[in-house]
Amino acid sequence: MNVAFEAEPVTAQQVWFDPRTGDLHALISGINHALRLASIPDDDFESSAPVVGFKIGCGGAVVVCSHKDGQETWLPVDMWLPGGFTAAA
Repeated sequence: MNVAFEAEPVTAQQVWFDPRTGDLHALISGINHALRLASIPDDDFESSAPVVGFKIGCGGAVVVCSHKDGQETWLPVDMWLPGGFTAAA
């Protein structure tokens, strides 16, 4: 028997920030994944202005961080998957 495997693209259905823990959550395939927003290096952001909001972009492929100065930083959703992002020590 032949088996054909076609992987579905990784997409987020929802994103939210928990100010109590500092975690940025992404709901991916019904599973809540979180990573500490402060663990993402400042150099990865398009602006040094504070982040004021989050939304899903590109059909769920990215999390968009909206900065106070109007800039946007796009983070790929696969960062939330196991092994997708490791904070620098």
